[in-house]
Amino acid sequence: MASPFHELQPEVLIVGAGPVGLLLANLLGAAGVRCVLVEKRTEQGTHSRAIGITPPSLLGFQRLGLDQKLIALGVRVEEAVVSDGRRTLGHVEFRELPAPYPFLLAVPQIATMRLLADNLAAFPSVTYRTGLELVGLEPQPDKVRVRLLDHGTQAEWWLDAPMMVGCDGHRSTARELSGIGLVRHRYRPQFFMGDFEDRTTLGRRAHLFFTARGSVESFPLPGQLRRWVVLADVATEVAPPDYVARRVRELAGFDLAGSRQFNQVHFQPERLLCARYYRGRVALCGDAAHVMSPIGGQGMNNGFADAELLTQALVRICREDAATEPLLRQYNDYRRRAFRVAAARAARGMWLGTRTGYWASAGRSWLIESVLLRPPVAERLPGYFAMLTIPFNFAVALA
Repeated sequence: MASPFHELQPEVLIVGAGPVGLLLANLLGAAGVRCVLVEKRTEQGTHSRAIGITPPSLLGFQRLGLDQKLIALGVRVEEAVVSDGRRTLGHVEFRELPAPYPFLLAVPQIATMRLLADNLAAFPSVTYRTGLELVGLEPQPDKVRVRLLDHGTQAEWWLDAPMMVGCDGHRSTARELSGIGLVRHRYRPQFFMGDFEDRTTLGRRAHLFFTARGSVESFPLPGQLRRWVVLADVATEVAPPDYVARRVRELAGFDLAGSRQFNQVHFQPERLLCARYYRGRVALCGDAAHVMSPIGGQGMNNGFADAELLTQALVRICREDAATEPLLRQYNDYRRRAFRVAAARAARGMWLGTRTGYWASAGRSWLIESVLLRPPVAERLPGYFAMLTIPFNFAVALA
C-alpha cells in the first residue's frame, strides 16, 4: 500500500516519540528540515519516569524558546542534603551553578513530552503520527526504505527517506533491524520508587539517606508531590503495595502512611552501549544507542545532548549535501565519549550509595563528610552533578 506520507518527501524519518525523539523533531523542525516522527504507542502513559533536567538540557530548550515554559512546569532544586540516618553529612549547593540556570529542574517526563509534542505544531515541516510501528528496513546507498505497520487499520506502508533516526528506546527495533551490535551489563542492585503526596517539611530540597541497611533518595515534584527511591532488600520485581513507604520509614524515618501514593515501580539498572551509533543512513539516539544507571538522573539528559549534536549533522546532510559518513562518525565519536564519562559517574554514584553494613557505611560517611563535601572537592560537585563537566555535552562544531 502506498504511504500516506509519500507526498511529504521527508528528509528524515524519526522512529520513537519519547522525550529524545520529540526533541529531535523540534530541533529539525526549527531548522526547516522535513521530517516524519512515528510512534507505535497511541498514548504517552501517566508514570512520571525520568524527572531531572540539567542546565545543558535547559540551554537546548532555550534554543526552542521553551526553557521558561518547562521551568514553569517543574520545581527548582537548589540544594541536596546528604545524611547517613544518624546525622547530616553535608549539602550540595546547586544555587552556586552559573546563570541562567543555577538549579536542577524536577519535572515529570510526561510533562516534558507533552510540551515538546504540543510545540511540534509550530513547524510545518514536521509530521507526527502515532499508532505506526517500524516492522521492516531496507538500507540503500542514497536512502532508507522502511515498512510501517498501522495498528489502527493493520495496513502496512513503505516510506523512503534519505535519513532515519532510531529513538525507540532500549528495546530499539531500529537498532535490531540495522544490525548494530551492543554490549549489555545488568547491575546487581535493585530499586523500587514511588511518587507520593508530600506531607513532609523537606520542601524543594533533594535528600539522600545513605544508611547501613540501605539507601533512600527523595526529590520534590510539582503539585506537592515527592518521589522516593529505595534500595530493595529483596531480589524480586514484585513487592507489597506499601513496600516503598515501609522502606522509607525504616531507613529515613519518614512516615508516608497517610500520604496518597500514585505508583510503585521496580527497576534494576543496566548499562547498554552500541558498538556504534550509526550504520549507513540509519543513526541511533538516546536509549536506542545507550543506557546507563538512572541513579543520578543523567540518562535522559545524555539523550537530549545526542539529539542536539545529531541535529547539526542532519541539517548539514540535508541542507548542504554534506557527506553522511564523516558527520555521523563525528557524532558517534563525540557522543560515545560523553556516554562513557556519564555512565561511569552514574555507576560510581550507585556503587557508593548501595554499600551496606556497619563498616562500609561508616567508611562512606567519612568519605562524604570529610572529603567529598569539603573544599576543594565540594566546590566542583554542583557542576559535576549538573553535567556541566561532561565532554561534548554542549553544542560543538562538527568539522
